[in-house]
Amino acid sequence: MKTRSAHVARLVGVLALALWFSGCTDDLYAACTIDPDDPALSACVESGRAEASCVVEEQLQCETRTCAKYQGSEPFCTVECSTDADCPDGVCREFVMLSGVRHCVANTVAQ
Repeated sequence: MKTRSAHVARLVGVLALALWFSGCTDDLYAACTIDPDDPALSACVESGRAEASCVVEEQLQCETRTCAKYQGSEPFCTVECSTDADCPDGVCREFVMLSGVRHCVANTVAQ
């Protein structure tokens, strides 16, 4: 029986690692912050710019490692996408400043 227990424990460990490495996006669309002092993002953080969209990569606040604003929305965690199917409860949108790069946007934000 000890061998079977060890086998089950190893299997559970492998499954846990697979889920961790699969890019778990539990915080997709969660709130994050964009540094208003970053000169490269000044158009995105200025008040009154309703159309402003931007993405910050390597954002440690997000499990997805990406924080974005879409058309003046509040900042949210996101991931790159190719189609709407890649975005649970959201849509895949191009962020104009990135020219061709698309990210998931929550349905409530994309309206």
